[in-house]
Amino acid sequence: MMWPLRRPALRWPRVPFIPGVVLALLLPVAVSNCRGTEESANPDVVLITLDTTRADHLGVYGYERPTSPRLDAFAREAVVYERAWTTAPWTLPSHASMITGKYPTSHGAHYDAKAGNTSISEVLSFVPAANFRANRLGEGEHTLAELLVERGYVTGAFAGGHWLAPEFGLMQGYQTTTAGARSLAGRPASELNTRVFAWLEQLPRDSPFHLLVNYFDAHDPYQLIEGAEPMPELMEPHPDPAIRAQIDAYDGEIRYMDHHLGELFEALKAAGRYQDSLIIVVSDHGELFGEHGQFKHGPWLYEELLRAAMIVRLPAGEAAGTRVRDAVSIVDILPIVAQEVGFVLPEGVEGVPPGRRELVVAEARPHAVALRKFGESMNRSLTSAIRWPFKLVASSRGGRDFFRLDDDPGELRPLGLGAEMESLAADLEALQASMRAPERSERAKAASSETEENLRALGYIE
Repeated sequence: MMWPLRRPALRWPRVPFIPGVVLALLLPVAVSNCRGTEESANPDVVLITLDTTRADHLGVYGYERPTSPRLDAFAREAVVYERAWTTAPWTLPSHASMITGKYPTSHGAHYDAKAGNTSISEVLSFVPAANFRANRLGEGEHTLAELLVERGYVTGAFAGGHWLAPEFGLMQGYQTTTAGARSLAGRPASELNTRVFAWLEQLPRDSPFHLLVNYFDAHDPYQLIEGAEPMPELMEPHPDPAIRAQIDAYDGEIRYMDHHLGELFEALKAAGRYQDSLIIVVSDHGELFGEHGQFKHGPWLYEELLRAAMIVRLPAGEAAGTRVRDAVSIVDILPIVAQEVGFVLPEGVEGVPPGRRELVVAEARPHAVALRKFGESMNRSLTSAIRWPFKLVASSRGGRDFFRLDDDPGELRPLGLGAEMESLAADLEALQASMRAPERSERAKAASSETEENLRALGYIE
């Protein structure tokens, strides 16, 4: 059965997208305010997050359907990380990892079944204590936006998703925000772009800027985009018609998002803020369509949820067209920015510059909804560690699964015990021992009842 189509219909533009339309709107800004080379030490920093977008559903990562022509073109001007992973299978902890350079245990913005001092029951009003809870990102964390503000950057964040609401702490350091959608469907890419373009027009030219855009369109409920051209059939379509329909709609949502991503690139070019910018496009987590018997995203650490798209365009297009096979994590985004902008990383950052990562780590914690749905077996935390090509998934209940991803990318054939697994387990345990969970603030912030209802409707709370 198809998921209910709760999102308002998304429409393609009535006329074909013409870059000159955006150019004409922004041309006065572009002509009169070209940046000088003396500012090249402080490049503009653009972070674009693709919510719920599987890397293997993008052309740049080998997908057979034309879901991402504009992102694919951008990738040809950028560095593509072929082996990139997120730190968590859902939005709040993964975004917190991007902007702090820390794993979920260390930054603390994750599910908390024991209800910490800043849990969902305190952030969102009238949420029963039995429902799952999440800690907001603490104000003691040093975020990407705050670090750039200290260097004179103007900052703005525009988000389509709910977990980027200011109540959850991810907006620290952003001077202008359109974040935390207050409607069931989130904000569509077209609306986000309208707000971003208006913000770009009024930017002061004597200061660099940092822009965060979170596109939410690929999130469920999946629906076919009205007016979109039908995509070609997959070479191996899913045998289940209902799942096939979900995948068709999901791919259409990615294509819709990609269209507007292309418009954003054109607006940056028209404003003269593209060529010398550092632009990072990354997915926060993936989605399941029946793999491992599961759907959507939840407290699991399967590759379909963890493999991330990560594409970095360096200023002036340096190293354009490079494809990197070294393992990277989204915690490495902050070190990448630090290298290009030239600031010292705060103490406690667990990200490293590309090429220096030995271990990739992700975490998942239990929540009450999963416990009610799947039983006591879900009362566990999971941690995965990858040292390519080997992957270990360790449970807080003592279980271990071990895979070799180059031979078994679908994680269908667990390997037996061996020296490689024990070595990986020892390295993971040492890393976990070094992590220090943040102290929780006593101050709680209340969110509107609209936010509560949005998260309830999306299945995050009951």
